[in-house]
Amino acid sequence: MGKIIAVASQKGGVGKTITALNLGHCMSRFGSKVMLIDGDPQGAMGITSNLSKQTELGLMNLLKNTAKPEEIVFTTKEKSMSVVWLGSIQPADVLLLEDEARNGTFGMLIQSLTEDYDYVIIDSPSGVGGIPASLLSISDGVIMTINCRAISLKTIPLFLKLIKSIKDQHNPKLTLEGVLITMFDSRSAMEKQILEEIKKSLPGDVFFKTMIPYSEYYEKASLYSVPIAMMPKGVQAARPYFELALELKERELMVEKEEVSDEDIVGLF
Repeated sequence: MGKIIAVASQKGGVGKTITALNLGHCMSRFGSKVMLIDGDPQGAMGITSNLSKQTELGLMNLLKNTAKPEEIVFTTKEKSMSVVWLGSIQPADVLLLEDEARNGTFGMLIQSLTEDYDYVIIDSPSGVGGIPASLLSISDGVIMTINCRAISLKTIPLFLKLIKSIKDQHNPKLTLEGVLITMFDSRSAMEKQILEEIKKSLPGDVFFKTMIPYSEYYEKASLYSVPIAMMPKGVQAARPYFELALELKERELMVEKEEVSDEDIVGLF
């Protein structure tokens, strides 16, 4: 089973879907086999990846036993990334999804799809309700995305409490991979001030060094329903996400190194 990472936040509109899509694509370009999971009833990942125009089938169909796993997993042209969305759902389906999330069925369903992948990145809905909690319960790590708005300062403590509660009660392996600043406008004095306040609220090593800048190019990529790096001249615009992918791998290697003692080192051969 691959490493499951939820991209999550209490606040909406902070770039969770764009981060999940572009981080996943960049990691796949580095050689990892990646699966993207749409965990949001709004279906943002399905729309952003254009999968919603390819099929109406998704995770909801598995929950209802109206589709098979091979019918809902779609592999990209590059063959190193697959995408699964929730499918075309009705308002009543959201209530079913909430119920299946609370009883653990939704999480187990996602886990059953992840065996052949190095990384599984879940686009989680905003908030601290049953669906986000269920996704954190099956995840190995969580990337918390926030933007430099005053309300972000108020949402950080509650979401961190949710992570701690899930870790203490349901999922001891859950770790905070890092806090990612998104949509940052370096020209705004107000955003710089709020960034300083946000950084005062948490230990410095919690934050990724990489910050995702505000760019209309990201919106353009969303209109075309592709990762930024697939746009003409998009590799340069996607650089922050490539840097985030590298930083994530670096953090993983640091953890692995800390877990190895001198006695465990046996050489190359």
